[in-house]
Amino acid sequence: MLGKIFLTSWLVAFPAVVAAEVRVDYDRHKDFSKYRTFDVEIGSLVRLDGSIDEQNTLAENRLRGAVTRELLSRGLEPTDEGASLVVRISGRDTERTSLISTGPVYPRYYVRRRWGYWGGPYRYGFWGSPYYGDVWTRRYVEGALTVDVIERQTGALVYRAEVTDEVGKDLDKQVAKSIDKAFKKFPVKELEK
Repeated sequence: MLGKIFLTSWLVAFPAVVAAEVRVDYDRHKDFSKYRTFDVEIGSLVRLDGSIDEQNTLAENRLRGAVTRELLSRGLEPTDEGASLVVRISGRDTERTSLISTGPVYPRYYVRRRWGYWGGPYRYGFWGSPYYGDVWTRRYVEGALTVDVIERQTGALVYRAEVTDEVGKDLDKQVAKSIDKAFKKFPVKELEK
C-alpha cells in the first residue's frame, strides 16, 4: 500500500518537471578532425522583458567557461587570434506556464473484505485528499541557448545546437549541463581520461 502511495505521488509530481529539449544539426561532409583551435564569442542574451542584457558579464563568463571546458576535453585549444572555429552563443529567457493535473477522480467501487463490504465514492479524491483530480497552472522561466560553431576560414556554419530547459537556482551547474548537452553529438569525441 505504501508503494502505491509513493508511486502515485511520484507520477503526480513528475509532470511538473520540464525536461530539457536538445536539437542538433551539423555538416556531415566536414572533417572535424582538422580543427585544432577555437574562440568563444557571446552573442545577444535576451531577458524576460525582451531587452538585450548587454552588461551581464556573469552570464558571459559562465557560458565562456563552460564552452572552453567542453572543447578542451575534446582536444581543441582556445586562442584569441586565428582560431579555426568560432563558437558563438546566444540565449533567451521566456516566461512559460504549464498545466498540472493530479489525475482523475476514482469512481465508486466496493471491495469484498472478511468483515463485509467496504468502499464507497471517492468524492474527496485519492485517499481522502481534496486535491486529487485538480488542475492548476505553474509559471516558470525557460532558458534557450543556441550554440553556433562556425568555420572561420569559410564563414560556414558547421554545427548548431539548441538547448531549451527550465532555469534553475544553481546557474553554474545548469549552464555546464546545458553546454554538455549541446556538444553531446559534436563530431570531435572527448579525449580518454
